[in-house]
Amino acid sequence: MKAVVVKAPGGLDQLTIGDVPEPDVPEGHVLLEVAWGACNWGDIQKRQGIYPDPVSYPAILGGEVSGRILKRGKRVKTFAVGQSVVAITGNDMLRGFAQKVVVPQELLMPLPATLDLRSAAAYPVVSLTAYHLLNTATKVKPGDTVLVQAVGGAVGLALAQLARHAGARVIGTVGTPEKARTALEFGVYRVVARDSEDFVDVAMEVTEGKGVDLVIDSLGADILPRSFDALRPFGRVINIGEAAGEPDFEVRKKLYERSTSLAGFEMLHAGPGSRRWRASMRKIVQSIETGRLMIPIAGEYPMDRIREAHAFLESRAASGKLLIEVGGIDANG
Repeated sequence: MKAVVVKAPGGLDQLTIGDVPEPDVPEGHVLLEVAWGACNWGDIQKRQGIYPDPVSYPAILGGEVSGRILKRGKRVKTFAVGQSVVAITGNDMLRGFAQKVVVPQELLMPLPATLDLRSAAAYPVVSLTAYHLLNTATKVKPGDTVLVQAVGGAVGLALAQLARHAGARVIGTVGTPEKARTALEFGVYRVVARDSEDFVDVAMEVTEGKGVDLVIDSLGADILPRSFDALRPFGRVINIGEAAGEPDFEVRKKLYERSTSLAGFEMLHAGPGSRRWRASMRKIVQSIETGRLMIPIAGEYPMDRIREAHAFLESRAASGKLLIEVGGIDANG
């Protein structure tokens, strides 16, 4: 079967379409025939060789997919052969940009009634990331003010919608005017253009000098230490990435300035298969079906144009998800 393979860490030229063996189906897993996948920043990091967790090369990319179940392993009872689902592909090295992929049953989600297979591929990672950031890593309350760095990206837009529905007010930073327009359309209270405005000044203006309750920072670099300056006393920063580069600052001294706290986040630490995880999937499906959560599609590419998709994602111009048409079935569902 065909798959997107990274031969070794490096540039776009390391992305190839290769032949790989069809996987076995262990107990508790299903075999999916993949229709669509979605590109994430983690795919860029794996290709570049800077992903936080160890990666063995050659590696197959793709962390989330939509498709139909071809085969069930033993102990799989909730999902049926032929059923359309979306899935996070987990930590296995055989990932989603392949015509067939094996997925643990805990990481499957039924296809929401309002979505086809194409649209659904955009949701699993960003929706569950946003949900658990706001409900597991911390608990956002009505009346809170949340600052989201890079709010115009797919995770940022999901955070904005779920936080707003929880009764919070969202301000966010963006790098381009197009992302600013999209963020406002998705309910962001105040958008800050990072190249022309100081997000700390705006945060203090919006909160009348008190500071925000929570900052979710995916950028790192010199933006992460300044995120603490936007917090109220005892506020919290959750770091979810370093898209702008590795931060370098004295963390302990920064925390003591306002008695603030810093946390990291990994979605799978929320416990796939646990009661908490199952509840989060039910709530996400409900939010999608009621129209309270929408993820825009910024572009779609056939699998053999994966290099173009990576280049666009690296440009940071995408406001929404980039989809990869893997094929192998009626990809429009």
